[in-house]
Amino acid sequence: MSDNTTLNNLSMVGTSTSGGGSFLNVKVTGECQFNDTVDCRRLSLTGNVRVDGDLRLEKLKVTGELAVAGVLTGQSLRGTGEVKAASARMEQIDFSGSLVVHGDCEAEQLEISGAAVVEGLLSAERLQINLYGAGKAREVGGGTIVIKQNKTGKLLNLIKAKQDVIFRADLIEGDTIELQCTVADTVRGGSVIIGPDCVIQTVEYREKLEIHKNAMVKQQVKI
Repeated sequence: MSDNTTLNNLSMVGTSTSGGGSFLNVKVTGECQFNDTVDCRRLSLTGNVRVDGDLRLEKLKVTGELAVAGVLTGQSLRGTGEVKAASARMEQIDFSGSLVVHGDCEAEQLEISGAAVVEGLLSAERLQINLYGAGKAREVGGGTIVIKQNKTGKLLNLIKAKQDVIFRADLIEGDTIELQCTVADTVRGGSVIIGPDCVIQTVEYREKLEIHKNAMVKQQVKI
């Protein structure tokens, strides 16, 4: 990013387009398409934004929908709605809604209330997903991993079929793992809790394993 003293703020209202570039703070209210990569300190959007390139920033606040054709990188992502990106690297993610990443998604701290769909690796030192929709990742890795049904899930189940509230992964690996409503081939960790509505092919654990009576684990291996 350029020296902040040479950058201007950008405010866009209504339906608009921009060629992209480097900015200080960007505020979008409405619909906006950036035709190239965007660098900025902060992006605040209320509405719908598409970036036909990478999006590099410090702080991102979303109320609505954001689609990034390239890589999304920054310090923090907060808000509600839907975020899509080719890949994502953020220090902190605290988001309610839908996060869709076509490659890998990496963070230090990650908490999502809703659905996370990651085609590659989903990783964070502290990772929590509060499910109220279907989610998946090829692999999940981290220090502490918690995947649970959202507290309002029982109410939402009156509208949506319960089988929709499932997280699927090939591999889940971490130091401390607690799962609900999860279908996985392999779960590997130190301390592992397999909660209700889980179907796991193999659990490999080092220290402790707890399995709920309403969960299915086909193979347990102490390593």
